[in-house]
Amino acid sequence: MKILKIIAGLVVASAITSCSMNDEPLQRNLANQIVGTYKGTLTSSITQVVVPATAEIIATSNYTIQVHCYGADIDTTLVLELYLDGNMMRVCFTGDDFKKEYGHSMSANYPMMGNMMGNDDNWNIWEQHMSYDHNSTDKHYGYFDMNAKMFNYTFDFKDMPIDYSRHFIGKR
Repeated sequence: MKILKIIAGLVVASAITSCSMNDEPLQRNLANQIVGTYKGTLTSSITQVVVPATAEIIATSNYTIQVHCYGADIDTTLVLELYLDGNMMRVCFTGDDFKKEYGHSMSANYPMMGNMMGNDDNWNIWEQHMSYDHNSTDKHYGYFDMNAKMFNYTFDFKDMPIDYSRHFIGKR
C-alpha cells in the first residue's frame, strides 16, 4: 500500500510540473529553420553576368531574419519577416522598408504572425499576410524552399541612375 501511495504521489507531482500555467499560444520559431550560410550566385538584370555570392541568414526573432548578401561587387543587408506557405518560407519587408516599398503600413488589425499554431479558416500564414497587408499589385522578392534548403531572392536597386536588380539563388 505504501508503494502505491508513493507511485500515486509521483504521478500527481509529474502532472503538476508538466502543466503550463501560461495560456498564451506557442509561437513556432520560423527563423531557426532557415538560419545559416547559403552559397550561390547573383545574376545581374542588366548584363546577365553571374558571379559567386553568399547570403548569411541570422535570426533576430522567432519570425524575423537579417540577410547579409555579399560577393565580389555587392555587400548588402536587410531585415525580413517570415511567413509559412506550405514547404516555402516566404519573406517580406518590415517597418519603414515595408512602407517605403508598398506606400502604406502593415495592417494594425492583423497581429504579427497571428496564432502560429492555428489557422484562420484554413488559410496559411502567407495568405493571411497577403490578405491583410497587401494590394494585388504588390511585388515580393523571395522565399526559402524548405525541402531543397535553397534561398531565392531578388535585390532591387531603385536609387541608382538605372533601376536594376540582382537575383540570388543559393543552397545551405
